[in-house]
Amino acid sequence: MDRVVRRTVVALSLAATLLFAPAAAAEAQSTTTLPVDQADRSVIPAPNSGREPADSGDRGGWAQLALFGIMAAGSAAIFGRVLWAGHQKSRAGKVP
Repeated sequence: MDRVVRRTVVALSLAATLLFAPAAAAEAQSTTTLPVDQADRSVIPAPNSGREPADSGDRGGWAQLALFGIMAAGSAAIFGRVLWAGHQKSRAGKVP
């Protein structure tokens, strides 16, 4: 039974590859290039070249900073709990 299932999975994956490969290749070849201005050559924007956040959901707004603080505090709490559990086990002599 295991052999039949393995052959079926291989046959289905081969059929899917043969079915979808021409579409993926056609899409990969249909890329268009646009002219780039000399000013837009840098991928990384210059410091202080952006705009101030106007809405709470903008980059660098208070909502984004609050979410970062909550995630950092949660990660620190989880990390601290794991360290504390390891400390307790080592004090109990359960860690080899």
